[in-house]
This record gives sequence, C-alpha cells and structure tokens, in this order.
Amino acid sequence: MNNLTLDGSTDCVNHNLKEKENKRGKERRRHLLHLIVAYLENQSLTESANTLITEAHLSKDIQVCDNMDLEMILLEYNIYYQMKFNKHPILCKRVVSSDNKNVMNSKQHNKVKNTNKARKETNLQTTNSDSNNDINDAITVKSIFHNECDDVPAAVNAPQQSLYSKISKSIENLYTTDSELHKMAEVVSKEIVLTNLNVHWDDVKGLGGCKTVIKEAVVYPLKYPFFFNEKFSPWKGILLYGPPGTGKTMLAKAVATECNCTFFNITASSLVSKWRGDSEKYIRVLFDLAYQQSPTIIFIDEIDWIATKIENSSLSEPARRFRAELLTRLDGVTSQNNSNVVLMATTNAPWNIDAALLRRLEKHIYVSLPDSDTRYYMLQSYISPHLDLHDSDIIRKTAHYSGADIKMLCKQAWMLQETPTWIRHENKEVSALKSKYEISDLDYLMDALKYVRPTASELIPKYTTWQESLTTNYSY
Repeated sequence: MNNLTLDGSTDCVNHNLKEKENKRGKERRRHLLHLIVAYLENQSLTESANTLITEAHLSKDIQVCDNMDLEMILLEYNIYYQMKFNKHPILCKRVVSSDNKNVMNSKQHNKVKNTNKARKETNLQTTNSDSNNDINDAITVKSIFHNECDDVPAAVNAPQQSLYSKISKSIENLYTTDSELHKMAEVVSKEIVLTNLNVHWDDVKGLGGCKTVIKEAVVYPLKYPFFFNEKFSPWKGILLYGPPGTGKTMLAKAVATECNCTFFNITASSLVSKWRGDSEKYIRVLFDLAYQQSPTIIFIDEIDWIATKIENSSLSEPARRFRAELLTRLDGVTSQNNSNVVLMATTNAPWNIDAALLRRLEKHIYVSLPDSDTRYYMLQSYISPHLDLHDSDIIRKTAHYSGADIKMLCKQAWMLQETPTWIRHENKEVSALKSKYEISDLDYLMDALKYVRPTASELIPKYTTWQESLTTNYSY
C-alpha cells in the first residue's frame, strides 16, 4: 500500500513538473513575440508591429523590460557560438526560387547526359583497343591512390586548394550545411595533414625491424589490399611504444609520406570539449570523415591522455561517455575488414593504457633504444668526417641514450666548442663570426656527457616486465 502511495506521489510530482515546463515554454514563445514587436517599433516599422499584435492576439498592456533587447540576445548568442566553434554562426542563407531550381536541374540533367555519352564513347574505344592486344592480364589491380604509377606523388601534383575542396565536399555529403555536426566536421578536418611531411624510411636511422613490421602492418595493406582479404584481414590498430625520443612519431610521419593517404594527426584539443556531449560527437565526426576519406590513417600521439588505466568508479560521467564512444568507434574499425581505416598510436608508458583500449590496438611494436651501429651513424652525422669514433669510448658511454638524447648531446658539444668563438666576437677580437656546423673534436662530446644524461634508462626494466605480461609481444 505504501509503495502504491509513493508511486502515486511520484507521478503527481512528475506531472506537475511537466505542466510547469510546458507553461514556461508557452511563456518563452509569447515573450519572443513581444520582443519582436518591440524591435519592429524601435525600427519605426509600426504597421508590421500592429499586424503582428493583431494576428498573434498580443496584449498591449505588456511591455518589454528595459534590460532586454532582441539585438542584445542575438549578440550574446554570437559570442557563445564563437567560443564553442571558433567561428560566427550562419543565421540566414539565400533561398533558390522554384524557377531557378528548374533551370539548374535542367542544366544538371544535360551535363549528366553529355557525361554519360562521352563515357560510352570512351568505353567503346577502350574495348576496340583491347581487342587488338595479344596479351591479356590474368589479374587486374585497381589503384587506390591517384597518380599511383606516376613518378611524382599525387599530393605534389594536385594543389592544396583541390584537397580543401575535396574535404569540403565530403563534409557536405555527410551532413547538412546548417547542422551542428557539419561545423564540428570543419573543425576536425583541420587536423588532416595536407602537406607532404617528406620523411622517408631512410631518414629514420636504425630500427630496421620496426620499419619492416610497420610496413607489413600498415603500408602493405593500404597499398595492396587485394592480398588482405577474407580470413587474413590486416590489423586495424597499431601501438608503437618505447622510451621517449626513440623515433615513434618520426616512424608515423614516414608512414604518412610513403602511403600517400589521408592522415589525421589527432590531439587532445581536437576532440576534448568543455561543452557537455560535444566530445562524443567529435569522435563520431572523426570516424565518419575517416571512412569518407579512406584510405585513412588516424594518428594519435601519446594516446595515454585518452584512456589511462583508471577504475571506472573514479571516472566522471563525461569521461565515461567519452571513453565508451571511443571504444565503440574503434570496435567499428576492427570489425570492418575492408574499411581501409587504420588507427596508429604511440605511447611512452603502455602499462598505463586502459585494457579495453589496449585490446583494440591489436599490433604492439616496441621501438627500442638505438643499438651501437645506429648510435655510430647518428654521431657520425654531427662530427667532422676526418674523426674516427672507433678510437673513442663515446659509443659505449651512450648505450642508454635515445635518438633525441644523442641529438641533445651533440648540440651541447657544439655549444661548448663554439663558446670561445662567441666570447672573442663579443670582445671584438675577431672581425667576423665564422663557424662550421660540425663537431671538430671528440673531447667536446666527452665533456657534453656531464651535462646531458639519458632520459629513459630507468624505464627499460618496465618495458621488459610489461612485455612479459603480454601473451604476445614484438621486440626489436
């Protein structure tokens, strides 16, 4: 009996709240009409104001408050919209009349008709030319990249303006112009790398095993999709992990250069929003654009910020919704064998990544510290050609240095070498500042070891422990 009374009270409260909300909605609509009347009167449009009062049955006893104005409300909306989307809202648009629509449809129909006629003629010529050939190919491979067979990449041949127009057209095909998702897609599309990064495999010193595995996991499935079908589908999630400064981001840039496909460089600022529910929408738009622009690589550097290993109970509601939406979209990527969309991520601390996200990153590639031969070639590129590193102990002492550490070491050595020259120049003891951009003495490198220490030496045991905790791991 008590439960029935409680349920009845709850229904009564909900009914009263709903009635109050409906009443407030009617008041808002009525207030809007009064604001419009006041605006028309201020613009000296008296007849229009009187007509609206008559048609809407507005009472002349009601007056808009002094602190309320339609222009002020519109201005505040503009400010809110610009803060949210970093652009001004489109309030009005030109409407095409019915006569103009008929003319445009007629022109479009004639254009399609002429195109189909030209296409038939081209196919007929192709058929006639093929009948004269004595050699027939057993397999026909369709190129997935424009100008794939040309010596010059397609990204260099086509101007950036055409790429922008192609992306804009894809956004228009996905969403209507005045929709919220359309504006979000324009924001996300700015993360597409349009310029040629010009980083090739030879620019990455060492890491031969990593480069081979990345080619097998990412490059070959995108370039030769006919080899990856049915049971043996390619990996859709790739995780590059290892100490900082070992070349993980540079490997991703090399993939973007070699594949010549759409490359999304995603950061936290491009997905995370302070507005409730917008972060999930940004993820949805990201993957919609990725499928539309396929073949696509979605690159997320330092993926730890997306899904750190935290108990669900300690996550806030927006963080849980963001995480759930991301994992759902990643499930869509891994389940579609022919989607031509690959997620490529990097991290310095794989043990901090959430287990659910780690499962969707199917391929784990360890980018290790450079070996002795790689360190030799790195150091040789900074020193004078006549110097011999084999006579020095510098190779052994840099055993735990990453590629970035070696670069900092050589920079510090060059600073130590050039400091006396700068001092003499400041004292006007030399007429001009002349310097070669190379290290002329290995002693400067030995002195620089006192100032530049390895940044990731203490992390190496953690990578070993984490690799042993996995059922399958790849170490190079």
